Amino acid sequence: MTDGVIKYNFHFTPTAPLPKTAWEEIEAVRERLFAMKLIGEKAQIGYGNISRRIDSERFVITGTQTGHLPNLTAEHYAQIDTWNNETFTIHSSGATKPSSEALTHATIYNLSPDIKAVIHIHSKTIWNFMLSHHYPQTADVPYGSREMIEAVKTLYRNQNPLDKPKFAMKGHEEGVMTFGRDLREAEMVLYRIVGEILENSSNQA
Repeated sequence: MTDGVIKYNFHFTPTAPLPKTAWEEIEAVRERLFAMKLIGEKAQIGYGNISRRIDSERFVITGTQTGHLPNLTAEHYAQIDTWNNETFTIHSSGATKPSSEALTHATIYNLSPDIKAVIHIHSKTIWNFMLSHHYPQTADVPYGSREMIEAVKTLYRNQNPLDKPKFAMKGHEEGVMTFGRDLREAEMVLYRIVGEILENSSNQA
């Protein structure tokens, strides 16, 4: 099992922990998703991550291997300062290294300047539902790979990504991404999928 392992090339500059204003909105959402077990740890590998754009060039994301922690503090957040999909490289700073999915988040931000938040959760129920009900989904490629970056770009080519701000990662079992103009919108996209699952179950009962 390789989930949770950083696969891209990165340059990490250790700095003082990020200010609370950079991560407190993320933490509020993360606490709710952790309580729902959509972020957590399995087989000693953390899963799930959240990011928020802080300007056109940078975003803040949960740190690598933090999935098992019910609450994060400044020491657990990283800032992505620059990224390059062509060289598969990220430059980050903060008191910890960024999530293994940081470059996938960066790829989503590249889709539109209006995208300001990205959520990545794990749920077999949600993932299976999205695949079987023809939600947007990437090709069957590994997470955190160059192929995944290309799959995301292909998925949203020639369309406004905010028209369908969610997708299942077909090659990353249980992996689901949602995004939006802010964290609240990205979170609500996820909850609407959960609502559709509950409605579907009720109709079949």
